[in-house]
Amino acid sequence: MNKIYRNILLLVSAGVIAGGCTKNFEEYNTNPYEPEALPVTSFFPAMLDCLASPEENPCQRNNTFWACFGGYVTAPNSWSRGTLYSTMNIDDDWNKWTVDWYFTAEGGKGLYPGWFSVQRQTDGEGYYFQMAQLLRVYVMSMVASLQGPLPYTSVANGDFYVAYDDEQTAWHAMFDDLDAAIAEIQAAAVSGSTPLSSVDRVYGGDNSKWVKFANTLKLRMAMRISSVDPVYAQQKAEEAVAAGVMESIDDSAYDNLNGRYPNGYYQVSAGWGSYEVKANACIVAYMNGYQDPRRAKYFTTYTASEDAPEEYIGVRSGIQGCIPSDYRYYSGLIYESLDRTTPMPIMFAAEAAFLRAEGALKGWNMGGTAQQFYEQGIRLSFAEWGVEGADAYIANNTLTPGNHTDPLVGENNVTNKSKVTIAWDEGASDEQKLEKIITQKWIAGFPSSLEGWSDFRRTGYPYLFAPRNNLSQPQIDGERQQRRLRFSQSEYERNAANVEAAAAKLEGGDEDGTELWWALKNGEKKY
Repeated sequence: MNKIYRNILLLVSAGVIAGGCTKNFEEYNTNPYEPEALPVTSFFPAMLDCLASPEENPCQRNNTFWACFGGYVTAPNSWSRGTLYSTMNIDDDWNKWTVDWYFTAEGGKGLYPGWFSVQRQTDGEGYYFQMAQLLRVYVMSMVASLQGPLPYTSVANGDFYVAYDDEQTAWHAMFDDLDAAIAEIQAAAVSGSTPLSSVDRVYGGDNSKWVKFANTLKLRMAMRISSVDPVYAQQKAEEAVAAGVMESIDDSAYDNLNGRYPNGYYQVSAGWGSYEVKANACIVAYMNGYQDPRRAKYFTTYTASEDAPEEYIGVRSGIQGCIPSDYRYYSGLIYESLDRTTPMPIMFAAEAAFLRAEGALKGWNMGGTAQQFYEQGIRLSFAEWGVEGADAYIANNTLTPGNHTDPLVGENNVTNKSKVTIAWDEGASDEQKLEKIITQKWIAGFPSSLEGWSDFRRTGYPYLFAPRNNLSQPQIDGERQQRRLRFSQSEYERNAANVEAAAAKLEGGDEDGTELWWALKNGEKKY
């Protein structure tokens, strides 16, 4: 992974930040981006933690537990529990972890403790506040993609136990805040100022990179709501592209960690040594069928015995009563064979290309054709992982996604519904083209599962393998699979009236199988 080993930033401890408060007092008083209370910079590391969830426990909960819905990972360990995310019957005690983490966590972690502090010290104005707003929009767009209605426009003054916005109101408000953040960060980029360079683990304070990141986020958000709010979505998508989105792997966003935490994927897949995470059978099967050379960069290999050839075999998700040790030799995430300092991906440049491909397919002005951006997305992904052979892969018009054959348990086998080939076919229907775009976007997006799960709910692609055991109550359609996360137990305990009102905004109520607004088209199920 060429990109992963580049751009390691300087580690700056909280003590260094604090120690500089009086030493550089006069300098900071002349810096137009720096409030008089210097420690505002010290709140950004915890907010940045929410982008990739690098700490091991949040990584386990947010990047592996519910991430099985995106078809990338399987968490085979049940810890003797009868309720799991993967079997679509998670209990309230575990369900609370994901969204609660994004809002707040013990010790000042999470998004809002830092955001409130920045808001207070800056009076809600200026560069620092708008950078905090960018991080807030990124994280809250994740929450909106996970559960639907959320407290957003009324959050202020240290209080997020407030009224929930309906989904459309929240998404539009996030776009407004994102636009304001982009304008401020763009001004800083033009001036050449880098006020956050000492604590920015992603771009080292490079505001020109943050502008591309923000515009790519805007494009992602526009596509998310494009089926149900098409005119507004087109406007926002075209604005994002015109302003400049990611186009090179140098634009891709990683949490470079800088010693703050070990790589969370490494910790849960290797550091704990308990088979916490395995590659999901779905993505492995797709890539096996395509003979995708990125497999060696994504997964470890399965070896049945010393004499057997190495293969890529994932674990099917949702196996009730799974014994993790039975699957210890199955393919894991490549992170277990890398290193605890390996940066964690946040957003790849390839995503921007695939988003533009889908936008062009819709007839939006994306600056090129759907085919051009589709092929660019594949090339960017190959380059991101340092893999050769992109042109041959793009030209292949015969290979199709593979099936999953479990060498131990035949009941885990899956026949893949997808027959989509790789090569672009201008004569194909728009629906066939959409499947190509979303399938290759999904493969290129590994291991960021929320985008894959969101695209599946929005478009029906890729054809994610249903869990082996569907234990949902009330029953979730096994093919459509889980549609959202319920509001957390903590939300009901601390904000009951507002949460109950939010549940009433959802047709179907606060259930895992309830459709979210953006996953519909004209008020109906998309697929």
